[in-house]
Amino acid sequence: MPDVQSDELGSFHIEAALGDTLLFKKSDYSPQYIVVQTFVSQSVYMQPIIHLDQVNIKDVSKKQEINDALDNYKKKGQYYSLNPSVMSVLSSPISGLYDLFGKAPAQARKFRKYTQEELERIEISKRYNKTLVKQVTKMPDEDLESFMLSFTPNVEDIRIWSDYDIIDYIKRSYNYFVKNKESLKVEKLY
Repeated sequence: MPDVQSDELGSFHIEAALGDTLLFKKSDYSPQYIVVQTFVSQSVYMQPIIHLDQVNIKDVSKKQEINDALDNYKKKGQYYSLNPSVMSVLSSPISGLYDLFGKAPAQARKFRKYTQEELERIEISKRYNKTLVKQVTKMPDEDLESFMLSFTPNVEDIRIWSDYDIIDYIKRSYNYFVKNKESLKVEKLY
């Protein structure tokens, strides 16, 4: 079939048989296929193609965010080393003393300690969480938080325990919790 172009009003005339498929194309518009079912005038609505700008997504872990924050402390010149050695203090006494006793290095050390504790809490919660405890113990929700506060394992245990060890720990702790529930009540802090 021959190519046909529309006039300035967008009208055109084409000879086609019933059942023919017509293809309408225009740059920046999606092509439209129309099957001829009658010989009555028809309107063809072209859909513009929407072009999206490219989006780059980077995965940044919590540990990377923390290291970036510590690097920012260092770039601002607020400290040279969080744990200065004796040799660095002797070779550069002013910088060494500042790193040992300065306010900004102290804040950086405090931040590093806090973030280390936060990373450990995240590591624990990946393997010891409310969903697992509830599944193993069938404990009511009102006791769940008190139980988890009283019996959260430390990070060293979580690192070496298998899933079976964690489940066993939860069961043993739950049996103790049931027997000593009243003496283990944790006061809510406001």
